[in-house]
Amino acid sequence: MTNLNGEFPDSPKPPVLTDDSRKAAARAMKLLLYKGRTRQELRNRLLEEGFPEEQTSKAIEYCQSFGYVNDEKYAENYISSMKFRKSRNMIRRELEDRGVTEEEINHAFDEVPYDERELIDQLILKKAGEPHAMDEKELRRTYGFLARKGFPSSEIWKALRTFQEASGR
Repeated sequence: MTNLNGEFPDSPKPPVLTDDSRKAAARAMKLLLYKGRTRQELRNRLLEEGFPEEQTSKAIEYCQSFGYVNDEKYAENYISSMKFRKSRNMIRRELEDRGVTEEEINHAFDEVPYDERELIDQLILKKAGEPHAMDEKELRRTYGFLARKGFPSSEIWKALRTFQEASGR
């Protein structure tokens, strides 16, 4: 709802940009057209392109004021797109590497349904096929495959036991 001046009272005011900051903001928005980015990713990219720190900060603040840069939403979208391929630990590490805070990551995991055990079961079926008794070599390979994706050892072993029990072994 707008006030008498036609403004949204709860929305933050975008920062006033100088001519130089406008160039950085325009470049930032152009980068955001291609893919979503975190504050850190956008900052690194603008600095790499030669924009000074002050202009970069103003440009990011400007983009954030319009909601174009939102690390929490970025984390939710990233989890939604990766939850069928990667473990919770791996997703968490990748988001941390991109500059998303632990609090934002935790909130995003609370918002996006994610069943790690179900994913492990699906990956075992994909890797090993129908449930059957695995020999030692196949068991080690499947365990390694899942461990490299960042799944907890205890969950992998539970899933492998369930898989083999389903075969009637």
